[in-house]
Amino acid sequence: MIQFEQLYKEVLPVLQSKMDEINYYEYDGITLEDIWNFCINKRWRRKKVEELRLYEIVETIYSVKPSEIVSYFQIQQFRSENWFEDISKHELQELLKSKTVESDK
Repeated sequence: MIQFEQLYKEVLPVLQSKMDEINYYEYDGITLEDIWNFCINKRWRRKKVEELRLYEIVETIYSVKPSEIVSYFQIQQFRSENWFEDISKHELQELLKSKTVESDK
């Protein structure tokens, strides 16, 4: 789902221009929605997007570096991933229980 869909439609040519730049530098897998979501969730997270002026939105989109988007989404992936989803609760407890080492007497 795209947040602020009307605003997204207004700046779509700017997003497409940024997408062309990203493709020029051969970053794969980044979409228009990724650029938009990065701006909303990272650059404007403490601002009211609906109160931003159009020139501020355009400036932000053009200033985004492809590496920032990639890094942001990698971190989001690490945060949301369940590293232990393939093992049972019992197996997880076995992995995490402490092992006592007996000393030679």
